[in-house]
Amino acid sequence: MLNLKSFIKITQQGNKIYPNRSDTFTFDFVNSVEVVSTWENLADTAEIVMPQKCYVLDKNGKQYSWLGKNIGGKQDTSPIIMRGDKIEISLGYNYFDVTQGVNKRVTEMNLVFSGYISEVKSKKPITIKCMDNMWKLSQTLAPNKVWTGKTIQEVVEELLKPTGLKLNTTISGEKLSTKINPPIQSQNQTIAQVLEMIQRNYKFETFFKGDTLYTGAFRYYTDDVKEHVFRFQDNIISDNLEYVRTDDVVLGIQAQSYEQVAVNTGTRKDGKPKVKTKRLSCFAVWQFGDVVVYDSKPEGWQGEQRSLNLPATTLDELKYLVKKNAYKLIYQGFKGEFTTFGLPFVRHGDNIILRDTILPDRNGTYKAKKNTINFGMNGFRQTIEIDMRVDTLSKDTIDSGI
Repeated sequence: MLNLKSFIKITQQGNKIYPNRSDTFTFDFVNSVEVVSTWENLADTAEIVMPQKCYVLDKNGKQYSWLGKNIGGKQDTSPIIMRGDKIEISLGYNYFDVTQGVNKRVTEMNLVFSGYISEVKSKKPITIKCMDNMWKLSQTLAPNKVWTGKTIQEVVEELLKPTGLKLNTTISGEKLSTKINPPIQSQNQTIAQVLEMIQRNYKFETFFKGDTLYTGAFRYYTDDVKEHVFRFQDNIISDNLEYVRTDDVVLGIQAQSYEQVAVNTGTRKDGKPKVKTKRLSCFAVWQFGDVVVYDSKPEGWQGEQRSLNLPATTLDELKYLVKKNAYKLIYQGFKGEFTTFGLPFVRHGDNIILRDTILPDRNGTYKAKKNTINFGMNGFRQTIEIDMRVDTLSKDTIDSGI
């Protein structure tokens, strides 16, 4: 029998109003927890609902009642919890391990979220909303300036320097060396907002793993990836998956790139040469089992359409890159999501091996794109959205990035 287990740790953080807040509280009960984690969003988020009449343990391990205390409210006394406090959420099960004998109970838990409290609702029941390290960047202003002629790595390292957070540079490779084109301007914006501009303009995945920021690391990043097997007749509770064959795919890809070129009409006020942004574009179509690239969208074309920003300096280079990367968007296999139990625990970027004993020709390996965790009185569930199929691609194709 599986017994639900939770462990939540909140560490107070001092601020200008309450500089002496430094206590730590832990508790192992909740009404519910929801965690949403995906590479598509800048930040992972969590929401905890808990009863107001509850006891927690302080940093000395002594029982402490929150009843009648200032929980996130605006009063003269220091709040027990408030925006900016650090939080960690671990979830799992306690169960009999049959491989070690029925008398051996095992507790298996995973750290499913770490970050900061972003909002506290002290009305019954108490609701705590949280955000990962992106919350810290959403509270820190970026310098007011225009970045031009810099690489992505140079810009992001400058943004992160005052925060103490790290940038992953070992697997981002070519993407981080991409130069900013068109220029990015920051004017009274937070670091998170500037990162959002980079993500939007260059179609980069930007997310945190612990205290390390991954930008331009691609959805297929290869470090610390785990594989998990899910079977339709076993640990898949329900699914919203559709098996798509390449013969049924009708897909168009609008590809574009931006480049700064000099303008021979004098200089700017700061003495630097005037520049303009040159846009290159083409349109690729999946057609008869192959990718055909056109200068523009064919007249009357209809079907599903995607867009890609690619680091090309010539039209021929752009056509080559879109044809190379198109095969990551077109595959024969499953699309959609499925729901499973709390174990094995899945992080986005992990490999999901789907197995079907009735229709084994549908077996395949996919990237986990998103995991929505729900924990509480109704049990422990993970709803996992899958991305493209990877067992049919070469490692070079996977690592090249989009």
